[in-house]
Amino acid sequence: MPIKTDSAKTDDLRQRADSVFRNSEIFEKQLPLDQRQHSLQELSIFKIELEMQNEELRRTQSELELSQARYFDLYNLAPVGYLTLDVHGQILEANLTAAAMLGVERNILLKKPLVRLTFPEDRDICQRHQRLLLETGSAQSWDMRMLRSNGNEFRAHLQALPGQNGEHRITLEDISEHWLVEQEMTKTQKIESLGILAGGIAHDFNNTLAVILGNIFLAGRQLHEPLKAAIRLQEAERATERAKNLANQLLTFARGGDPVKKIIDVRATLKEAVSFALTGSNVKCLFSLADDLLTAEADEGQIVQVIHNLVLNAVHAMPEGGTIEINAHNVSARLSGDKFVRISVADTGSGISEQNLPKIFDPYFTTKQFGSGLGLSASYSIIRKHGGKIRVASIPGKGSTFTISLPASLQECTPESILQQELSMGSGRILVMDDEETIRELMKISIEELGYTVECAENDSKAVELYLKSRQAGVPYSGVILDLTIAGGVGGEETIRKLLEIEPKVKAIVCSGFSNSPVMANYRQYGFSGMLCKPFKFEELSNSLQELLKT
Repeated sequence: MPIKTDSAKTDDLRQRADSVFRNSEIFEKQLPLDQRQHSLQELSIFKIELEMQNEELRRTQSELELSQARYFDLYNLAPVGYLTLDVHGQILEANLTAAAMLGVERNILLKKPLVRLTFPEDRDICQRHQRLLLETGSAQSWDMRMLRSNGNEFRAHLQALPGQNGEHRITLEDISEHWLVEQEMTKTQKIESLGILAGGIAHDFNNTLAVILGNIFLAGRQLHEPLKAAIRLQEAERATERAKNLANQLLTFARGGDPVKKIIDVRATLKEAVSFALTGSNVKCLFSLADDLLTAEADEGQIVQVIHNLVLNAVHAMPEGGTIEINAHNVSARLSGDKFVRISVADTGSGISEQNLPKIFDPYFTTKQFGSGLGLSASYSIIRKHGGKIRVASIPGKGSTFTISLPASLQECTPESILQQELSMGSGRILVMDDEETIRELMKISIEELGYTVECAENDSKAVELYLKSRQAGVPYSGVILDLTIAGGVGGEETIRKLLEIEPKVKAIVCSGFSNSPVMANYRQYGFSGMLCKPFKFEELSNSLQELLKT
């Protein structure tokens, strides 16, 4: 607190001192004149010195008051909020800016925990940084949502510096406007990225469609030479598979659904994916796979897609040719002991720059002239959905290594029956529900080609009606195929519930182009006996019907 000078009290004190001095022993003893004069002279000098000191004190007092006023302006009226917290995170001091930012009186903030002013879902962020500050003694900086007294939230940037005795000082800045600007910029960037995405997809699909249309045209021209026509149709079928893989990448990225899991042989899956990706390239592959490599419970098609993407990226990074090393071995988590299969794909190509490395798993990001930029983002999504992790390490000019950790299984892989090349003929009545007329017609012709009798419905109402009529007529359907998604109506998930109420033992196949739907991944839990992913081969349709009617 500043010392207040009272001139009246000072004068009174001087008079009392002078009175005491004049009545002192000096005068009582009647000192000689010269001594008295000398003493008075000394006292006068001392008096002047005291007055000069008092003047200096008054000047210092004035400077302190001015400095305090400046500090008041700098601290309390600063453009950012200032808080001082104790070791428990309670507010000891706060400036006016912080109080105004939070919409409360400054005295109300004192002794209040900072975490109480934090948006509930962000409180763990605040507590974590405060704990790190106390444990490490290092400055902390973070963004989070905070609450005003009226309940409104705002975005805040906080910086914390350690003090003495566990106290720490925090600057508080409202970044709501800045955050909104960033969000708008992000939207703009996404719109621009969508243009890149659309261009890449259009390029890939147009190339694929050109192959399909070209081969179908040639097959039509070569009908008089059945062998040549068959070759052209096989090429069209392969191109259709490529289009299906691209569509699956889009679905994996866009919908992020559950994988359709089964126990897979990781060793065989790796070799299959790598062999397919290296077809026609000047790159060779060296495998180093552990003899005791565990199986995995995974969606085989999605895992093949991931490895295919990584190997293709490696091939593109080595235009002059080179070597890819594929390693796989078992590892255990240190804390939980969970088993994982760790797979690495390493190349000796151009590598990835430090600038691009943090972006490679971002949707739409690509350094290629052509391409959708979905390969790595789809791979990242797939591995995360499997409960695994994917990482990358790269040295520009020396190559890159992608590492995947995939949850392992202790179950043995049971070989599945090989897909029959000869179509399996059958008999019985099949009900098909699909909202697309062209699909209904194609399904009807295809299934009838296999020897079955087929009726079609465009929606759930018609399907249930036909199902009831067939039972009442004594000619029930042997099985039903239900499309999962019906435009503007009820799809297969709800329809199977209605049919199960009519017939608990109904045999049904769910069919969808959304292969990542939870219903497709866990079809038995929803009452189905089988599933078909569009587009499917004729052999797959034949085998699915055979398996359905066997059960």
